Amino acid sequence: MVKKMSRGLSLTLLLLCLWSTICLAAGSVVDEDFSCKGVMLGDSESVLRAKWGEPLYDKIVIKQGVKVKTYVYKDRSEASVAVYTGKVVDFVVDMDKYTARRNVRQGATKFWLEKVYGRNARQFIDGAYYLIYNREQHPHQHLLLKVDADDGHLLDLRITNLPLDEAERAAMMEEGEPMLFEGDGDEDGSLLNIDVSALPQDKGVHLEGLGR
Repeated sequence: MVKKMSRGLSLTLLLLCLWSTICLAAGSVVDEDFSCKGVMLGDSESVLRAKWGEPLYDKIVIKQGVKVKTYVYKDRSEASVAVYTGKVVDFVVDMDKYTARRNVRQGATKFWLEKVYGRNARQFIDGAYYLIYNREQHPHQHLLLKVDADDGHLLDLRITNLPLDEAERAAMMEEGEPMLFEGDGDEDGSLLNIDVSALPQDKGVHLEGLGR
């Protein structure tokens, strides 16, 4: 009887330990976290149009120092394509409706964010706190989670390949990132029939699009 009770207690303790390990284990980002509704950062404009359909409208803007065409959709999602590469470089979503991997949505707790994406130090940018995760082997692709200053719950989410600051922009230029350079013979945007002088310009690199 004593042996049976001892075995039962040992088994219970083992199960509790395993459950605690599972609950406390931090997650990690995966490729899916750098996609939005079936489109990955780096996909072509044609893939975006095929999977997201026709937008309400599009606009050419300078976003974080990069000329992009931003498609705006009925559900308030936005996808931006770098003009000089034709590749998707930025997603902005409506957090009232958007749900990411493993049911991450607006209001997700600090515990759940760490459970899904892993632990990460908060960074203070443009007056707000962010958890910033980078895609493996793609250091300039970022998942940005805007979190509450007090309890760390999720406020907003953005997926971007645009430079987050001047240091990253300089690094990307040194690496020869094509979206930061104008196409041959198109320094003034004439081949695209774009009057670049009239485009909305950022005064500095910042994380526009979040907290709208």
